[in-house]
Amino acid sequence: MKLSVQRMLKEKGDTFELTLLSGSDGLDKLITQSELHRPGLAFAGFLDIFTYDRIQIVGNTEIQYLNSLPPEERRGRIEAICRFRIPCIIITASNDAPREMMECAAMHKIPLLSTSHETSRFTAMLSFWLEREFAPVMCTHGVFVDIFGEGVLITGGSGIGKSECGLELIERGHRLVSDDVVLLRRLGRNILMGGPIGNDHHHMEVRGLGIIDVELLFGIGAVREEKRVSLTVDLNRWTDDTVVDRLGIDPQYATFLDVPIRQFKIPVESGRNVAILIEVATLQYRIMERGINPAEELNKRLIEKMTQKGSG
Repeated sequence: MKLSVQRMLKEKGDTFELTLLSGSDGLDKLITQSELHRPGLAFAGFLDIFTYDRIQIVGNTEIQYLNSLPPEERRGRIEAICRFRIPCIIITASNDAPREMMECAAMHKIPLLSTSHETSRFTAMLSFWLEREFAPVMCTHGVFVDIFGEGVLITGGSGIGKSECGLELIERGHRLVSDDVVLLRRLGRNILMGGPIGNDHHHMEVRGLGIIDVELLFGIGAVREEKRVSLTVDLNRWTDDTVVDRLGIDPQYATFLDVPIRQFKIPVESGRNVAILIEVATLQYRIMERGINPAEELNKRLIEKMTQKGSG
């Protein structure tokens, strides 16, 4: 979905306390970048490097500088930057917009907005929202559950029991984020967030039972809207030739949107309590995140004992 100034004003106008001052004819202009720009140098006349294609944030410093200029010079400086294809200009901290800026914005169809938020707070809120809007996304099949405070993505083939396992984890006190289809969003370089698609995130499809409403059955504490993906557990059917990592010394990873995520592969067969195994995998992950690998520690102790016996 394209992000226009009008959409930003509609969706976040109340949260950001935005007011349209001028340039209403340009509300259909598109915002194409998540980065923001302070046009202080541009107002001073340096336009050789001017990132005009970003939202322009005008704070106390810029307003005081413009007000210090003679009217004709002020108009010339504002007119110079308004000739560029600027998506919009936002004045922060309830500063009054110079009359020349109001007129130039209307003339060049540049939406001029105002907010009562202080500049630092507003730029932080707006940057966070824009980063999510422009973040790379993908969908994957699986069940995403919050287990012991860690986001665990359960994957595997169709009919292997992902939803049933997720249901047992919910019954054991953990929280469902999404079932069947999980929307993954990369924030920054290595933060992978997972959440639902649409309005069916509180529902699960359980074979033989149909669609169930998790929030209705288990309470609002059994669901959550979004969670950072910490690890993934891949369920595979057990066969006689299945190769299983018996020690777990070398960590395995799955990659989503170029973000490596710690992965455990668990073979599924009759009699195995997969929900408990996933809980243990989550606890094992938390221990390993502290720099402790039980398999490596055991291996070191065995090598030390063998070395001592060999030298004796």
